[in-house]
Amino acid sequence: LHGLKLLLMQPVAADGRVVALRYEQLEDCGAYLRAPEPATLYRMHGTMTGAYAVPHLSVSNRIVLTNRTPTGLNRGFGGPQVYFALERLMHRIADRLGLDRLEVIRRNLVPASAMPYRAAAGAQYDSGDYAAVLSLAEPALAELRGVRREARDGGRLYGIGLAAVVEPTVSNMGYVTTVLPHAERVRTGLKNGAIATATVSIDPLGGVSVSAASAPQGQGHRTVLAEVVAEVFGLAPTDVRAMTDFDSARDAWSIASGNYSCRFAPAVAGAAVRAALALRGKLAALAAAQLNVPGDALAFAGGRVFAKGNPDNGLSFTRLAGIAHWAPASLPDGVEPAFRATEFWTPPELAPPGPDDRINGSAAYGFVFDVCGVEVDRDTGQVRIDRYVTAHDAGRILHRGMADGQIRGGFANAVGAALFEEFVYDGAGQPLAGTFADYPVPTACEVPEPEILHRGTPSPLTPLGAKGIGEGNAMSTPACIANAVADALGAEDVTLPLTPARVAALVP
Repeated sequence: LHGLKLLLMQPVAADGRVVALRYEQLEDCGAYLRAPEPATLYRMHGTMTGAYAVPHLSVSNRIVLTNRTPTGLNRGFGGPQVYFALERLMHRIADRLGLDRLEVIRRNLVPASAMPYRAAAGAQYDSGDYAAVLSLAEPALAELRGVRREARDGGRLYGIGLAAVVEPTVSNMGYVTTVLPHAERVRTGLKNGAIATATVSIDPLGGVSVSAASAPQGQGHRTVLAEVVAEVFGLAPTDVRAMTDFDSARDAWSIASGNYSCRFAPAVAGAAVRAALALRGKLAALAAAQLNVPGDALAFAGGRVFAKGNPDNGLSFTRLAGIAHWAPASLPDGVEPAFRATEFWTPPELAPPGPDDRINGSAAYGFVFDVCGVEVDRDTGQVRIDRYVTAHDAGRILHRGMADGQIRGGFANAVGAALFEEFVYDGAGQPLAGTFADYPVPTACEVPEPEILHRGTPSPLTPLGAKGIGEGNAMSTPACIANAVADALGAEDVTLPLTPARVAALVP
């Protein structure tokens, strides 16, 4: 009762180009629906053609309830299922036609010249040069081919896997309603948008505070919020206090608020910067009156506000900010006393699903290309990841260390999905994986260090040009590892997780 079938609707061209696809999806949601299920089938709806310029698409979804564990959101939410089928298909197309797998991927990619690109199911890919990201990882692929040749000459089972995926970020809340008939969507009121909220305030002593409607789960909210807001005011990050103790009874929020769908960098941090820019505009108007220079001739840097052509004509940020509190009568016309701004941001490109069920399900779309080499133990079926290279286009990277940490987290999550984690039931429907003794998860010993590459194409739609990065490998890595194991074994079909027993049964 759990599966996804991907079919070719038309013959593939001799050069491996795909013209039409059909998805037949069956989702077992377990004993009962938990919100926002059954959205697993619809979060990726607009991006069912992935990174490929496939003009024609048909999708059929079926949802069932059983006595199994209820399903819910996990990193990548819907993406691993879609990309496992799609990336396995691309490998098989290459093998059937006797073509190079990388070239089949490259020939089907959405070209940079087509951006912004409208996918068959409605997603509007905002920017990107997918072929250039592939080029980043090509040297590693060439080296792995040499390793594979040497390993196979020695009688070892060694394979190479590839995966290319689009990472949708900042979900359009209207995607959840795609499960309903259009007439029902109209009757209940069309839903859409991805409102992010942040507040920036400046106290009488020039202290800057920022808060956002997003609770961190290890993404480094305080570090990044302090950095991006400090940059607006020309301050040091240590001069900005970032508060993450969100309270819906006190802080501004909206129905889309929260920390999910890679919202933080493109939407939440962007809303914080927009709020800071609103305050900087007020500060500039006040400084212009104090320094007798036009507002657009001012610079904010080094904790001071000064004339660009005459740095000596300036005053400290602290003194300028205090004027609005201590001497409101001296404020120029149009500048209100005190400094506090709340920003609500959502991109207008996020419309409700249309009558034909097409939807732009996200605000921005990153890209991930993975290459891995694995070795399979012929006797035990154990899979060892020999080398893993992951190349990303996540737009503007706000903090390289944080971004790479998110990639490592998504990769570790995906290694578990690819090789270890599985809900198992007996013939009577009783769960056999009720504890971590029976439900293995990877530890640091089982997760190798991935090689991380970046080539950013800023998004024209998000305030900072960021696209988000935290879920990509959760979607690409399972397919990439599956392709590598299939290559090592010469197998047509593989099933996740690739446990030793399952792999051993396929060893030639």
